[in-house]
Amino acid sequence: MKISPWQLFWMFTTLEISMSIWLTVAPTIETARQDAWISLAVAGVIGLFVTLVLILVSQRHDSLTLVEFAQKLVGKWIGWLIGALYIAVWFSVSADILRIFSLFIKQYLFHDTPIWLIAFLMVAAMTYINYAGSVEAIARFSEMAGPLLLAGILVTFSLNVTNLHVDLLLPVYADSGALSILKGSLVNASFLGESMMIMMLTPFIANSKKMLKPTLLAICVPSLIAVVTSVMVIMTFGTNIGSTLVFPYFSMVRFINYLEFIQNMDVWIMFIWIFSVFVKLAIYLFINSYGTAQLFGVKNWRIMIGFVAAAIFAISLVPANVIGILDYATFVWIPYIFPIFIVALPLLLLLVSMARGRTLAPEGQ
Repeated sequence: MKISPWQLFWMFTTLEISMSIWLTVAPTIETARQDAWISLAVAGVIGLFVTLVLILVSQRHDSLTLVEFAQKLVGKWIGWLIGALYIAVWFSVSADILRIFSLFIKQYLFHDTPIWLIAFLMVAAMTYINYAGSVEAIARFSEMAGPLLLAGILVTFSLNVTNLHVDLLLPVYADSGALSILKGSLVNASFLGESMMIMMLTPFIANSKKMLKPTLLAICVPSLIAVVTSVMVIMTFGTNIGSTLVFPYFSMVRFINYLEFIQNMDVWIMFIWIFSVFVKLAIYLFINSYGTAQLFGVKNWRIMIGFVAAAIFAISLVPANVIGILDYATFVWIPYIFPIFIVALPLLLLLVSMARGRTLAPEGQ
């Protein structure tokens, strides 16, 4: 199972865009108002720094996954616990993404279709691609879905130009200030922190020494897209309406109408967005299955795919009024997972690795 560094670029670009412009723009506008675009630019810088740390620690142990090199660095039991906690995080975020996806599709496409059926179909698809081709198949699929997603976004940006009102972006900085801008940046910065999955994917990259540029570029592209999206949303709806929209980009796309001829663009965008969410969930299923197998010493990791998929499916069906659409990001992901699992622990592992002054190899090598 090997993928190229540029396949990794398309995987990360696709999965980062798939949720960032859907779920981070509105909360950022709510916090930073018309300076949301500045917050998202700052988030991109934070995301680049965090990803750089993740790449450095991964490259030092490029033949090992996080589950393996954590045990080598800090001892078997503490390392096992760190690996288990990361797997638990990836389980929880996978279920939350699946829940959001299912609710979104039900709300906008299939009003009378049970949420469990929508979720089941997605789980079946991501289970199949992992059984059939694992990470290689996901990488190849992302090479098709990624360019299609970017093309769709750029087309909608160009078609929305006539709906823009530049004065809605003013004044710059005066109404928010540095603190609000920095606070607003944490939402998207935390989403960009999903690059932490690189710690599980590095052993499958054909030339991991060359993955720095593609991976950092995969943070820059979604960050730029998020900045432009926020500008577009603010200039279309203003800050008061833009901050209340659950899916502001999608609402903006539905607003496009040229002479009653070019309209209903939302159907096309939703179609390619489903592809990008599929890539995201398929990757999570892979790292959860592979990581769980390593944690419990299961040699054939594919055995775990069915169990992991079933667990993600079951957790995603927890009623929305118990967990909510955005509560996970607000109360779990941003205040706890981002500072601890995306920033602190990788930095600690990097420092320990540097202090030991050598790279590690798998058992028997």
